[in-house]
Parts: sequence; C-alpha cells; structure tokens
Amino acid sequence: MGYADRTGFSWIVTQRDDAAVLSPHGDLDLASMSEFRDGLTQAMECQRPPEVVVDLQGVSFCDSSGLNTLIWAANTVEGAGGRLRLAGAQPRVTRLLRMTGLDKRFSLCDSTAG
Repeated sequence: MGYADRTGFSWIVTQRDDAAVLSPHGDLDLASMSEFRDGLTQAMECQRPPEVVVDLQGVSFCDSSGLNTLIWAANTVEGAGGRLRLAGAQPRVTRLLRMTGLDKRFSLCDSTAG
C-alpha cells in the first residue's frame, strides 16, 4: 500500500505485529499535507483501535504545516481510541519538535520497533 505524487512526496504503510507503520518520504509541508492524510487514513484502517507508528526517517524537512498535520494525525488516531507514535526522526525534525515543545505531545522512539 503506497502512494507517490508529482512533488516527490510518497508514503507506504506496512503492518507490524502491534501497529501499522506509515513511512512518509519527502518534505512534510503544505504541499504534502493531503497525501500524508491519505496515508494516515490507510494506516488507521489496518486495525481497531488504530495503533500507528509514523516512521519519519525519510522526512528531512518539516514546516509548520507539517507539524499541524502531525498534531492532526495524533488527534485523529486518539479520537478513534488508538495511539500514534513517532519514530526515526532526523536530527533536524527532532530539533523542531523540541523547539516547539511538541516532543512532549508525541511519543518519540528511535526506531519503529519501539
């Protein structure tokens, strides 16, 4: 299950024992917001309640639109009774999460195994 668009942003959903893993690749910004939301919807359909890990290893840039999309994703998954975790964030993205205080909002882990 995956998708790629003309901007170079793509995503794939894989199933792990306890969670669906959404792996976006490219910039997480205003241009990719819709595609990311499509990927999250697909990941949430894998199991109920949804357990979703967003593997950010392939995301090298995230702006305020991307942060808003991650907040929306967490709210959506939690609203369905599930849990969303972030994994594999690049140093630049991790720094952005810390600077904005969102590292306290999200469950962060080093890899999708966490």
